Amino acid sequence: MNNQSGLLLPSLQCRIILMFLVLIACFAGCRKSEKTGHDVQLKARIDSLDRTSRITGSRKAIASLDSFMATLPRKNIHDSILYFKFMKVLSHRDSTMNAAAFAYTDSLLGLFASAHAREENPIDYSKALLLKGDDLLKQKEYYQAYRNYYKGKSFLLSRGEICECARYSSRIANISFKEENYYQAIEYWKHELEELAQCREPENFQLEFIEKQGSMRNVGIAYMLINEPGKALDYFNQADRFITRNAARFPKEQNFIRFARIVILRNKAEAYALKGDNRTAERLIKKCLEHDPSIDWSIDVERESRQILAQIYIDSKEYDKAQAQLDSLRKLPGAAGNPAANSLYRTMQASISYGRGDFKEAGKLLLANVEAERNGKLKRNAQSKNNVGHLLQQVQREHEIELAAQKDEREGLILRFSVLLTFAMAVIVYLIWRNTRKTIHNLRAVTKLNGVITQSNIALQDTVNALEESEVEKEKMLRIVAHDLRNPIAAMISGADVLFWDQPPSEEQAMLVNAIQQSGQLAFGLIGQILQAGPDKKKISKSEEDLAEIVQSCIDMLSYKGKEKRQTIHYDYEKAMVPVDREKIWRVFSNLLSNAVKFSPQESAINVNLKKDSNLTLLSVQDHGIGIPDDLKGHIFLSTNDARRVGTAGEQSFGIGLSICKQIVEAHGGKIWFESVSGIGTTFFVELPD
Repeated sequence: MNNQSGLLLPSLQCRIILMFLVLIACFAGCRKSEKTGHDVQLKARIDSLDRTSRITGSRKAIASLDSFMATLPRKNIHDSILYFKFMKVLSHRDSTMNAAAFAYTDSLLGLFASAHAREENPIDYSKALLLKGDDLLKQKEYYQAYRNYYKGKSFLLSRGEICECARYSSRIANISFKEENYYQAIEYWKHELEELAQCREPENFQLEFIEKQGSMRNVGIAYMLINEPGKALDYFNQADRFITRNAARFPKEQNFIRFARIVILRNKAEAYALKGDNRTAERLIKKCLEHDPSIDWSIDVERESRQILAQIYIDSKEYDKAQAQLDSLRKLPGAAGNPAANSLYRTMQASISYGRGDFKEAGKLLLANVEAERNGKLKRNAQSKNNVGHLLQQVQREHEIELAAQKDEREGLILRFSVLLTFAMAVIVYLIWRNTRKTIHNLRAVTKLNGVITQSNIALQDTVNALEESEVEKEKMLRIVAHDLRNPIAAMISGADVLFWDQPPSEEQAMLVNAIQQSGQLAFGLIGQILQAGPDKKKISKSEEDLAEIVQSCIDMLSYKGKEKRQTIHYDYEKAMVPVDREKIWRVFSNLLSNAVKFSPQESAINVNLKKDSNLTLLSVQDHGIGIPDDLKGHIFLSTNDARRVGTAGEQSFGIGLSICKQIVEAHGGKIWFESVSGIGTTFFVELPD
């Protein structure tokens, strides 16, 4: 009953756990289905509004999306993220809604107030930080902007989201470039390239093509501005090869790809011009100015190409060609209202005038240009008093201080935990030491008690053997006496028959004779019963017993005696259920094992083997002791003291145990025999039927 209960309980627990897991899976499936349904509906609505808002305006699109959100049941954080991100886009398109755009960014960041929300949605959180940094830059809060960028990138790095870090590196590089900190810009664009290499979105044209070739081109431009045209050309060629390798991956974007080739061509021309190779530079620039009807022409590309070509002609003293390019530049749309372009044109015109010998005109243009640049610089300094490198270093130092404080806090916690753990370990060690002492003390007491019990069992076994031998002797004596009494009693009965042969007895005499005859017959019958009865057969009471367990109990009892002689008992067995008289068969096994211990030397091995074979079970007890001499082998199973010998440690022997073993085994219908070589060892075998 207990075993069944033990099996039912784990089974019930397994069913409960399985049901619990199924419920969790169903709940997660429902949540996932709900989330997927919301995402599909909301994204479809946002895509539709994105197209129509350019016609109807941002305010109507915002009102429409608000109405749609009110119809969504059980809105989750993913719905809110999509909502605020698109609201940010819509309000950003309308220049009158800058304040609303900033507010939507703050609302988007507010969704990630908890650490759980940030951990569950790391990409969305990083993009929210990026948008917040962009807003702060527009508000000229440069320190807070860089702090936001640094915080976002550190968070992504801690989560292993290397690809997303590229957006932050690109932002910092662009700002550094605008602030003319070109070395820092190069460093962050190289970071961006390394981070983009970790992206695994093969269909993402922005990440896989635009950003990668753009970063390579930007590094080249920065190298040109620090007067390293050789390195610049390396990056431009690298970008050109990248475009060639990946153009076929994006068949729908061929217009942009052709345009990117023209931009790279112009950059390479500028680098060759900086190296002094004006002929190569001129050839490349003229290719840029060849109109390609398959792409949308860019005024900016034409303007920059003609500027480079004009500078090439100035450097090569071809002033008429330079003037022609400069006149073309002034006719391009948007040239008149661009201060930077006007400053460049004045510088070029001054160089052309100087080359033609008109020094007065050249001087006037240069002075006007110097004054314009001075005023522009003062204006820029008034509007922007920031130092990108300094701000980034400050943000990094603060971040390092925060990390150091967190590290100190962790180390303090670890120290407290270590002290507590040390104390706990000391307590545990003390308890183990105390329990070990108690265990050793108890083990010694148990060992001593076991020795006493074993000695008592051995003495008791010898006593039982002696009593059995005495009983056998008495049984033999009784049978001899009974046998010898048969003749006198038979003679007494016969004599009673012939007592009154010649004359009939009187009534009283007849009664006496009959009494004598009846008593004789009764005594004769009792003598017959004594002579027919066996000494052990009437005492066998069989039941199904585990022989392996019986043998083990004998080994357990005698192990102490074996340890005294530093002997080792090896027991190899198979399961064997056999009908036997447990008490008597135990005496057989105990006798055999006791003899093995008794007649084996110090530090020897005793091998016990129990093997089940069809309908027979065989026990063998092998020792490596003194063996049995040939002259005693015939007396081993006799009930005499002729085979009695002293053990290897002086143990006393009565020489009658094996005769009793033989009687008990044969009473079970089994066989017992031995194999022995004097001085080498002895093996006893007991075979019992099922």
